[in-house]
Amino acid sequence: MKYKAILLDIDDTLYCYERAHIFAIKNIITYFKNKFKLDEETILLIYEKARKKVHLDLDKTAASHNRLLYFQKMCEILDINPLKFGKKLSDLYWNKFLENLKVYDGVYDLLEKYKNSICLITDLTAYIQYQKIEKMKINRFCEKIVTSEEAGVEKPHPNIFNLALQKLGMKTDDVCMIGDSFSKDIYGATSLNIDSIWFNHKNIKKKYKKNNIIEVTSFKEILNLV
Repeated sequence: MKYKAILLDIDDTLYCYERAHIFAIKNIITYFKNKFKLDEETILLIYEKARKKVHLDLDKTAASHNRLLYFQKMCEILDINPLKFGKKLSDLYWNKFLENLKVYDGVYDLLEKYKNSICLITDLTAYIQYQKIEKMKINRFCEKIVTSEEAGVEKPHPNIFNLALQKLGMKTDDVCMIGDSFSKDIYGATSLNIDSIWFNHKNIKKKYKKNNIIEVTSFKEILNLV
């Protein structure tokens, strides 16, 4: 192995986030249509308004991604009791999301290669990330995780990466960061001089000068690099 350990993002790196989200939000739309007789356009507009409000109020915190808060805000906007429907909506969303979570090809090969030398780094809240990890059976391969909820900051803040290094007992030149977000995963890691592999499966065009970044579009490429 080229590195002693790897730092690994979860969402949209290990699986297709958009695919799971589409199924989940359709489940919410169906529920609102049947329960409250709202049309799809109205439901999506209110969801987006609620999401933006939560992000604005809780900027750069793990809680800003909390779907329960999104649905609480939706209920409040619609003058619906959030204590009656908020958790139900959150459960409807996440149950369908997890049901449709599909791991990218090659992920398990990488996890096997670096078994027990991996620290997951994620911006979301711990509880739902643990559910995703269990669904994908990633806990067979790694024992360490840092969430932004635990670190108190989101990527690309250095504290979240330093906490991962601390848990692994590694130095910056011992590890490689693998993630899909250039602004969060790659920028955050390379700012600490950590080698990074940008899993650019969406083929985003980006100019950058740092020579410790390698851009790939598949896990097969990643395996050949690490």
